[in-house]
Amino acid sequence: MSLSAEYCNDKTGDRGGGGGAALVHQRRLIRVLLVWATLLTLGLGTSITLHIIRRDAPTPSALQQNQENDNHPPSYNHPLMEFLPDWKDTDMVDLLQWKTLRPLFISGSNQLLVNEFGHYFLYLKVTLASHEKANHTIIVKSKKRDVILKGLINGSKLSSVLMAKGFSLDSGDTLTVTCQPKAKIQSAHTETYLGVIKLNST
Repeated sequence: MSLSAEYCNDKTGDRGGGGGAALVHQRRLIRVLLVWATLLTLGLGTSITLHIIRRDAPTPSALQQNQENDNHPPSYNHPLMEFLPDWKDTDMVDLLQWKTLRPLFISGSNQLLVNEFGHYFLYLKVTLASHEKANHTIIVKSKKRDVILKGLINGSKLSSVLMAKGFSLDSGDTLTVTCQPKAKIQSAHTETYLGVIKLNST
């Protein structure tokens, strides 16, 4: 028993207008779109993965060591001093202690002693541990000028403060950095640091 051509055309959707060819063409387009969507998804996933993988910047001390290993010896006349935290993330601190990367015109750790009179630019970043929710005040004091910088960390909204200011300091003056109240402060070099640039001596 055989079916008529009209019956076959009705069942397959081909009514004489080339519907079978259109269906094949649509299937090809769907396959191309699926391949294209798969490639885009793979590319997007790779891009997100690369952004998520974080590479920490080298510490300033590592950069200095690399510089010393170069053929050209480092210049110690550069008017910049950098200080790194000298405590552990787990310590509760109120008086911030510092490690001097390269002694020049300031020395010390608890109190930073100014060895040369001049105009200075000081910048400071302090980051609290993530679980610190109370408000904290970061204060930079000079023995002769009292409060030089003062910043508030609103524990409910922020975890860090970044401050900077230019001022003149006398030889023999001292600088201290305190946190009120006492808190756990991050010690990573990208989260807490202190830097002083000497502008001139007149």
